[in-house]
Amino acid sequence: MNKYVKIVKESLASFNKFETLLLLSILSLTIANFVIKGEVTLNSAIAAIGAILGVFCVVLGAKGSMANWIFGTIEAFLHIYICFCTHIYGDMLQRLVYNLPMQFVGWSKWKKRVRNDGTQTIHTRYMTWKQRFITIFAVALGTVSLGVFLIHFGPWFIDILQSVFSDIEFKTLKKAYDSPVQLWLDSFTTVLSIVTMYVSVKAFVEQWYMWLIINVAYIWLWLLSDSDFSFMTVAKYSVYFINSIYGIYSWHKLSKD
Repeated sequence: MNKYVKIVKESLASFNKFETLLLLSILSLTIANFVIKGEVTLNSAIAAIGAILGVFCVVLGAKGSMANWIFGTIEAFLHIYICFCTHIYGDMLQRLVYNLPMQFVGWSKWKKRVRNDGTQTIHTRYMTWKQRFITIFAVALGTVSLGVFLIHFGPWFIDILQSVFSDIEFKTLKKAYDSPVQLWLDSFTTVLSIVTMYVSVKAFVEQWYMWLIINVAYIWLWLLSDSDFSFMTVAKYSVYFINSIYGIYSWHKLSKD
Protein backbone atom coordinates (compact mmCIF):
# COMPACT_ATOMS: atom_id res chain seq x y z
CA MET A 1 0.00 0.00 0.00
CA ASN A 2 2.84 2.43 0.84
CA LYS A 3 4.23 1.91 -2.68
CA TYR A 4 0.97 3.04 -4.28
CA VAL A 5 0.63 6.02 -1.94
CA LYS A 6 4.17 7.05 -2.83
CA ILE A 7 3.43 6.83 -6.57
CA VAL A 8 0.30 8.96 -6.17
CA LYS A 9 2.11 11.59 -4.09
CA GLU A 10 5.01 11.85 -6.53
CA SER A 11 2.64 12.12 -9.51
CA LEU A 12 0.48 14.81 -7.93
CA ALA A 13 3.57 16.80 -6.91
CA SER A 14 4.70 16.90 -10.55
CA PHE A 15 1.58 18.70 -11.87
CA ASN A 16 2.30 21.75 -14.03
CA LYS A 17 0.12 24.89 -14.22
CA PHE A 18 -2.09 23.61 -17.05
CA GLU A 19 -2.76 20.29 -15.31
CA THR A 20 -3.57 22.12 -12.08
CA LEU A 21 -5.97 24.36 -14.02
CA LEU A 22 -7.86 21.33 -15.31
CA LEU A 23 -8.27 20.03 -11.77
CA LEU A 24 -9.38 23.44 -10.48
CA SER A 25 -11.94 23.71 -13.28
CA ILE A 26 -13.74 20.51 -12.28
CA LEU A 27 -13.64 21.55 -8.60
CA SER A 28 -15.14 24.93 -9.53
CA LEU A 29 -17.90 23.28 -11.59
CA THR A 30 -18.65 20.94 -8.68
CA ILE A 31 -19.10 23.86 -6.28
CA ALA A 32 -21.18 25.78 -8.85
CA ASN A 33 -23.45 22.77 -9.32
CA PHE A 34 -24.17 22.54 -5.59
CA VAL A 35 -24.73 26.29 -5.28
CA ILE A 36 -27.14 26.41 -8.23
CA LYS A 37 -29.17 23.44 -7.02
CA GLY A 38 -29.09 24.61 -3.43
CA GLU A 39 -28.80 21.10 -2.05
CA VAL A 40 -26.48 18.11 -1.94
CA THR A 41 -28.05 14.71 -2.55
CA LEU A 42 -26.31 11.35 -2.35
CA ASN A 43 -26.43 10.93 -6.11
CA SER A 44 -25.14 14.43 -6.86
CA ALA A 45 -22.31 13.93 -4.35
CA ILE A 46 -21.35 10.60 -5.95
CA ALA A 47 -21.41 12.21 -9.41
CA ALA A 48 -19.18 15.03 -8.15
CA ILE A 49 -16.66 12.69 -6.52
CA GLY A 50 -16.61 10.53 -9.65
CA ALA A 51 -16.02 13.59 -11.81
CA ILE A 52 -13.13 14.83 -9.66
CA LEU A 53 -11.45 11.40 -9.48
CA GLY A 54 -12.00 10.93 -13.19
CA VAL A 55 -10.22 14.18 -14.00
CA PHE A 56 -7.30 13.18 -11.78
CA CYS A 57 -7.18 9.88 -13.68
CA VAL A 58 -7.17 11.32 -17.20
CA VAL A 59 -4.71 14.11 -16.38
CA LEU A 60 -2.32 11.56 -14.94
CA GLY A 61 -2.93 9.38 -18.00
CA ALA A 62 -1.99 12.28 -20.26
CA LYS A 63 1.27 12.52 -18.31
CA GLY A 64 1.88 8.81 -18.91
CA SER A 65 1.84 8.30 -15.14
CA MET A 66 1.26 4.93 -13.48
CA ALA A 67 -0.94 6.63 -10.87
CA ASN A 68 -3.75 7.07 -13.41
CA TRP A 69 -4.70 3.39 -12.98
CA ILE A 70 -5.20 3.89 -9.24
CA PHE A 71 -7.63 6.78 -9.67
CA GLY A 72 -9.23 5.00 -12.65
CA THR A 73 -10.13 1.97 -10.55
CA ILE A 74 -12.04 4.03 -7.97
CA GLU A 75 -13.76 6.16 -10.64
CA ALA A 76 -14.85 3.01 -12.50
CA PHE A 77 -16.80 1.76 -9.46
CA LEU A 78 -18.59 5.10 -9.11
CA HIS A 79 -19.41 5.33 -12.83
CA ILE A 80 -20.92 1.81 -12.77
CA TYR A 81 -23.28 2.97 -10.02
CA ILE A 82 -24.21 6.12 -11.95
CA CYS A 83 -24.99 4.21 -15.17
CA PHE A 84 -27.03 1.64 -13.22
CA CYS A 85 -29.19 4.36 -11.67
CA THR A 86 -29.74 6.14 -15.00
CA HIS A 87 -30.43 2.90 -16.95
CA ILE A 88 -27.58 3.39 -19.42
CA TYR A 89 -26.88 -0.34 -19.33
CA GLY A 90 -24.54 -0.60 -22.29
CA ASP A 91 -22.03 1.72 -20.67
CA MET A 92 -22.60 0.10 -17.26
CA LEU A 93 -21.82 -3.41 -18.49
CA GLN A 94 -18.78 -2.25 -20.44
CA ARG A 95 -17.38 -0.62 -17.30
CA LEU A 96 -18.17 -3.59 -15.07
CA VAL A 97 -17.06 -6.45 -17.29
CA TYR A 98 -14.20 -4.81 -19.16
CA ASN A 99 -13.09 -1.35 -17.99
CA LEU A 100 -12.70 -2.25 -14.32
CA PRO A 101 -10.59 -5.41 -14.88
CA MET A 102 -8.52 -3.56 -17.49
CA GLN A 103 -7.37 -1.10 -14.82
CA PHE A 104 -5.36 -3.94 -13.30
CA VAL A 105 -4.19 -5.21 -16.69
CA GLY A 106 -3.11 -1.68 -17.61
CA TRP A 107 -1.09 -1.34 -14.41
CA SER A 108 0.67 -4.63 -15.15
CA LYS A 109 1.45 -3.75 -18.80
CA TRP A 110 2.60 -0.19 -18.11
CA LYS A 111 5.01 -1.39 -15.41
CA LYS A 112 7.05 -2.97 -18.20
CA ARG A 113 7.32 0.38 -20.01
CA VAL A 114 8.24 2.63 -17.07
CA ARG A 115 11.22 4.91 -17.67
CA ASN A 116 14.34 4.55 -15.57
CA ASP A 117 14.39 8.22 -14.59
CA GLY A 118 12.32 7.92 -11.39
CA THR A 119 9.30 9.78 -12.85
CA GLN A 120 6.94 6.75 -12.99
CA THR A 121 6.07 7.74 -16.58
CA ILE A 122 6.17 5.37 -19.54
CA HIS A 123 7.58 5.08 -23.05
CA THR A 124 4.77 5.58 -25.63
CA ARG A 125 4.53 4.60 -29.31
CA TYR A 126 2.45 4.94 -32.51
CA MET A 127 0.33 2.30 -34.29
CA THR A 128 1.09 1.02 -37.77
CA TRP A 129 -1.43 1.87 -40.53
CA LYS A 130 -2.58 -1.76 -40.55
CA GLN A 131 -3.38 -1.56 -36.84
CA ARG A 132 -5.31 1.67 -37.42
CA PHE A 133 -7.49 0.16 -40.16
CA ILE A 134 -8.22 -2.93 -38.05
CA THR A 135 -9.20 -0.67 -35.14
CA ILE A 136 -11.63 1.39 -37.25
CA PHE A 137 -13.25 -1.75 -38.68
CA ALA A 138 -13.64 -3.32 -35.22
CA VAL A 139 -15.34 -0.19 -33.83
CA ALA A 140 -17.77 0.06 -36.78
CA LEU A 141 -18.73 -3.63 -36.64
CA GLY A 142 -19.06 -3.61 -32.85
CA THR A 143 -21.28 -0.51 -32.82
CA VAL A 144 -23.74 -1.95 -35.33
CA SER A 145 -23.82 -5.33 -33.57
CA LEU A 146 -24.43 -3.86 -30.11
CA GLY A 147 -27.06 -1.42 -31.40
CA VAL A 148 -29.02 -4.22 -33.05
CA PHE A 149 -28.76 -6.30 -29.87
CA LEU A 150 -30.10 -3.45 -27.71
CA ILE A 151 -33.03 -2.88 -30.09
CA HIS A 152 -34.13 -6.50 -30.45
CA PHE A 153 -33.03 -8.14 -27.20
CA GLY A 154 -33.31 -5.31 -24.67
CA PRO A 155 -36.52 -6.60 -23.00
CA TRP A 156 -35.11 -10.15 -22.78
CA PHE A 157 -31.93 -8.84 -21.22
CA ILE A 158 -33.84 -6.85 -18.58
CA ASP A 159 -35.96 -9.92 -17.74
CA ILE A 160 -32.74 -11.75 -16.84
CA LEU A 161 -31.63 -8.85 -14.63
CA GLN A 162 -35.10 -8.74 -13.05
CA SER A 163 -34.86 -12.41 -12.16
CA VAL A 164 -31.60 -11.74 -10.32
CA PHE A 165 -32.64 -8.43 -8.70
CA SER A 166 -36.33 -9.08 -8.05
CA ASP A 167 -36.71 -6.12 -5.70
CA ILE A 168 -35.57 -3.57 -8.32
CA GLU A 169 -37.76 -2.25 -11.13
CA PHE A 170 -35.90 -2.17 -14.47
CA LYS A 171 -36.82 -0.33 -17.63
CA THR A 172 -36.34 -2.19 -20.88
CA LEU A 173 -33.31 -1.07 -22.83
CA LYS A 174 -35.56 -0.27 -25.77
CA LYS A 175 -37.73 2.10 -23.75
CA ALA A 176 -35.02 3.45 -21.48
CA TYR A 177 -33.63 5.69 -24.23
CA ASP A 178 -35.44 8.94 -24.92
CA SER A 179 -34.51 8.75 -28.62
CA PRO A 180 -32.85 6.39 -31.13
CA VAL A 181 -29.88 8.77 -31.15
CA GLN A 182 -29.29 8.02 -27.47
CA LEU A 183 -29.27 4.28 -28.11
CA TRP A 184 -26.74 4.50 -30.94
CA LEU A 185 -24.56 6.91 -28.96
CA ASP A 186 -24.57 4.43 -26.07
CA SER A 187 -23.60 1.62 -28.47
CA PHE A 188 -20.87 3.66 -30.14
CA THR A 189 -19.31 4.95 -26.92
CA THR A 190 -19.43 1.49 -25.36
CA VAL A 191 -17.62 -0.21 -28.24
CA LEU A 192 -15.16 2.62 -28.85
CA SER A 193 -14.34 2.75 -25.13
CA ILE A 194 -13.62 -0.98 -25.08
CA VAL A 195 -11.26 -0.71 -28.04
CA THR A 196 -9.65 2.49 -26.76
CA MET A 197 -8.96 0.97 -23.35
CA TYR A 198 -7.05 -1.83 -25.08
CA VAL A 199 -5.13 0.73 -27.15
CA SER A 200 -4.35 2.62 -23.92
CA VAL A 201 -3.02 -0.49 -22.22
CA LYS A 202 -0.74 -1.05 -25.22
CA ALA A 203 0.56 2.53 -24.76
CA PHE A 204 -0.32 3.76 -28.27
CA VAL A 205 -0.53 7.53 -28.82
CA GLU A 206 -3.66 7.07 -30.98
CA GLN A 207 -5.70 6.39 -27.85
CA TRP A 208 -5.96 10.13 -27.26
CA TYR A 209 -7.56 10.79 -30.65
CA MET A 210 -10.04 8.04 -29.80
CA TRP A 211 -10.74 9.48 -26.33
CA LEU A 212 -11.35 12.83 -28.05
CA ILE A 213 -14.17 11.29 -30.12
CA ILE A 214 -15.53 9.38 -27.11
CA ASN A 215 -15.71 12.50 -24.99
CA VAL A 216 -17.69 14.41 -27.64
CA ALA A 217 -20.13 11.48 -27.92
CA TYR A 218 -20.49 11.19 -24.13
CA ILE A 219 -21.19 14.93 -23.78
CA TRP A 220 -23.95 14.57 -26.37
CA LEU A 221 -25.33 11.44 -24.68
CA TRP A 222 -25.53 13.00 -21.23
CA LEU A 223 -26.98 16.27 -22.55
CA LEU A 224 -29.90 14.14 -23.74
CA SER A 225 -30.29 12.62 -20.25
CA ASP A 226 -32.35 14.31 -17.53
CA SER A 227 -31.04 13.06 -14.18
CA ASP A 228 -29.23 14.14 -11.01
CA PHE A 229 -25.98 13.00 -12.61
CA SER A 230 -26.25 14.94 -15.88
CA PHE A 231 -24.57 18.26 -15.01
CA MET A 232 -21.49 16.83 -13.32
CA THR A 233 -21.12 14.06 -15.89
CA VAL A 234 -21.23 16.57 -18.76
CA ALA A 235 -18.76 18.76 -16.84
CA LYS A 236 -16.44 15.79 -16.35
CA TYR A 237 -16.42 14.82 -20.01
CA SER A 238 -15.92 18.45 -21.06
CA VAL A 239 -12.72 18.54 -19.01
CA TYR A 240 -11.83 15.11 -20.41
CA PHE A 241 -12.18 16.59 -23.91
CA ILE A 242 -9.65 19.34 -23.18
CA ASN A 243 -7.36 16.78 -21.54
CA SER A 244 -7.54 14.56 -24.65
CA ILE A 245 -6.00 17.35 -26.70
CA TYR A 246 -3.32 17.73 -24.04
CA GLY A 247 -2.80 13.94 -24.08
CA ILE A 248 -2.12 13.98 -27.82
CA TYR A 249 0.55 16.65 -27.31
CA SER A 250 2.08 15.04 -24.23
CA TRP A 251 2.20 11.46 -25.55
CA HIS A 252 3.71 12.60 -28.83
CA LYS A 253 6.57 14.09 -26.80
CA LEU A 254 6.86 10.93 -24.69
CA SER A 255 7.15 8.82 -27.86
CA LYS A 256 10.15 10.90 -28.96
CA ASP A 257 12.04 10.88 -25.66
